[in-house]
Amino acid sequence: MKQPFVKKPTVKDKIKSRFESYRPWVHRTARIGYLSKGIVYIIIGILALIMSIGKHPSEASSNGALYTIAQQPFGPILLILLSLGLSAFAFWQIVKALFDPECVKHDWKRWFNRLGFLIIAGVYIAMCISSLRILFRARAKSSDETYQTLSAQMLSQPFGQLLVAIGGIVFAITGIVFMYRAFTHRFKRDLKKNEMNKKEWRWSGYIGTFGMAARGIVFMIIAFFLVRTAILADPKETRGLDGALLELASQPFGPVLLAIVSLGFISYGIFMFASARYRRLNN
Repeated sequence: MKQPFVKKPTVKDKIKSRFESYRPWVHRTARIGYLSKGIVYIIIGILALIMSIGKHPSEASSNGALYTIAQQPFGPILLILLSLGLSAFAFWQIVKALFDPECVKHDWKRWFNRLGFLIIAGVYIAMCISSLRILFRARAKSSDETYQTLSAQMLSQPFGQLLVAIGGIVFAITGIVFMYRAFTHRFKRDLKKNEMNKKEWRWSGYIGTFGMAARGIVFMIIAFFLVRTAILADPKETRGLDGALLELASQPFGPVLLAIVSLGFISYGIFMFASARYRRLNN
């Protein structure tokens, strides 16, 4: 009986083999990234909670969180470590965009998700740049200033109002998706249930639902102001995270609503800690 020839590995096979050898390190990097993201959200939640009881911290946003860290004992060292963690999270988003390790099955959804991962990577790279500016005593822009600058640039382009309106719609859809994932508990599919006890599984559902719902609310507030910016053609109408939280505080029962959203952000940060330990990084 004839023996088959040994098949030579293709270039694709060699690249895949090379990346397989790096997989454990990539996964460790991703888990550090989720942990760092959790720290930022917890600090944002604490700053917003302080705001809800009548105090006025410098800013309840990612930049405010970075400033708060920089002001602590050993602040520069902590800020460098956190920046490395956030860059690790950005790196993981790029890996997800390029290699689809979570194996999204539907082609249209796969490419839509990959674009989203690249946008998220850009956001966290910007946060790392902000942390470096803070580290070197430069002033990082608030989220309101950043969004207003971007919206002004977009409004100055042909069809600028349409572009800003599309941005608002994207934020609104993202907020709705967060709410949907929160109340259907679809996010729990990303966790390794077989490695968790009943208490961990139950509480991850509670804090994940609360945290994602809070994010959804804030995204929809930002979306409202982006659409309003497009209609009025006024970039000053744009709000970032800190502006959205201040708008929430100015409503009837605003301090109570802001406190609830603040606790939701803290819950989301804790859920990121659970994700750092139990998230499925390769299906």
